[in-house]
Amino acid sequence: MKQMYLTRAVWFFMLLILGWGQTQAQQYDRSAGIRLGGSSGLTFKKFIIDEQAVELIVSNRKNGIQLTILHLLHQPMHVSFNENFFFYYGVGGHVGSEKHSGIEKELSNFDPNDFNYVDKNYLTLGIDGMIGIEYRMLSVPITLSMDLKPYLNYVGFRKVKADFWDASIAIKYVF
Repeated sequence: MKQMYLTRAVWFFMLLILGWGQTQAQQYDRSAGIRLGGSSGLTFKKFIIDEQAVELIVSNRKNGIQLTILHLLHQPMHVSFNENFFFYYGVGGHVGSEKHSGIEKELSNFDPNDFNYVDKNYLTLGIDGMIGIEYRMLSVPITLSMDLKPYLNYVGFRKVKADFWDASIAIKYVF
């Protein structure tokens, strides 16, 4: 329990430090597209204030489905050759279902030492972070992005799993 509060405090202070600075009005209102990577799926982003957005991702993971909601902050990168690059970061959570085989045991004979693991779908809950780079081609109108989405997953109220390298690329239509 202490580790969860410590993790939340670290994320809060990281967002506070990284978010300290100027913001400018966003260049588009919403976008939708596909995300290809560790958690491939469909994604929808809606800007709420300036360069702050809410992103919804419906993805598949381990023969299940998952809904992820993230609050993202965007910052212009100010690269010398192009001003359409944006750095973004944020936190959120997910809920879904996953199939796991290493959690629940079933006796295969009357011998207590002889068992098999059962493939079963479990409810998953967790927290997610996201950090990435977005390139906005608004004349087309699409955005391209690369991100890293680490997550902590609580599987079936029995097991905690983490993945810090859930990387992806995404292409979204801007409207």
